[in-house]
Formats: sequence, structure tokens, C-alpha cells
Amino acid sequence: MRVVALVSTSINNLSHAETNILNEDKVLEPFIFEIGSNFLDIQTNFSLEAKNSGINFIKESNWYKLKTPVGFISFQEWQGKLHSIAYEINIEDVEVKKKLRDYLFEKHKNNFEWIDRVDNEFYISYESSNDSIQGVYAYSLGTTISFTSNEIRQAETKIRFPNF
Repeated sequence: MRVVALVSTSINNLSHAETNILNEDKVLEPFIFEIGSNFLDIQTNFSLEAKNSGINFIKESNWYKLKTPVGFISFQEWQGKLHSIAYEINIEDVEVKKKLRDYLFEKHKNNFEWIDRVDNEFYISYESSNDSIQGVYAYSLGTTISFTSNEIRQAETKIRFPNF
């Protein structure tokens, strides 16, 4: 009897844990924004907090942050468009982080594939097959998953390296 109760309890706990893991990615559904989208739509629908970005090569861009159930999101707005979004995931469960990473990379795919994977032991960088955005999974100091337009990356490169 005790063994049956123990097995039943374990199965219920496992089933509940799996359900939670499977639903963790859904918690970010309201926070999926397309790179290049109209930033005013985001500002209208969410209460954003202005953020100091530290190094900001494009002085005309603005940074904001937003709290989510699994951490924070940082946004970079430039010329009225969303150019960068970084999801800071504050969850300890490795499986949940993996599911969130996979979910975010799938949701930020927009008529392209992720190619050119580079792992430098601090983060893994992916380029889009249509050369529109870069996706980065930073894992060395916490977990951050970010997506940045190549348009702003090119503009920042021109500022940082004017003779390049």
C-alpha cells in the first residue's frame, strides 16, 4: 500500500513538474515582439521603465526595461523601431531555461533559419539566414537571450570603427 501511494505521489509530482515546465514558455507569450516593429505599440501597451544602457554607441537610441514573471526584458528603441530585445531569465531550473531559450529562438524566427552558430564559451551567437538579426544566448553570467537588428549593429560598428 505504501509503495503504491509513494509511486502515485511521485507520478503526480512529476506530472505537475512537467506541466509547469511545459507552460513556463507560455508565460513569455505576451512579451514576444518582432525586431523592427513600431516601438510606440510596445510603449502604449506596457509600462516601461527608462534604463541607462551603460555603453550606448548610438546616442539617439533609448533603452527601457520591463519586468516579466521570469525576469526582465531590456529594449533598445531607435528611430521609432524596436532594434534590440534581451530577455534576462532568472530561473534556476536548467530544463526550464532550455525550454525558454528554444521557445524564444523559435518565436523570433521570421521567415528565416538560424545559421552560423558561434560558441565562445561565454555565449552562443546565431545569425539569421536572411541577414536581418542576430540571436545570442549568453550563459556564462546568468542567462540572457537577446535579439538585435543587423541595421543597428551596422550603425554601431560605423560609430565604433569609423575607418573600418
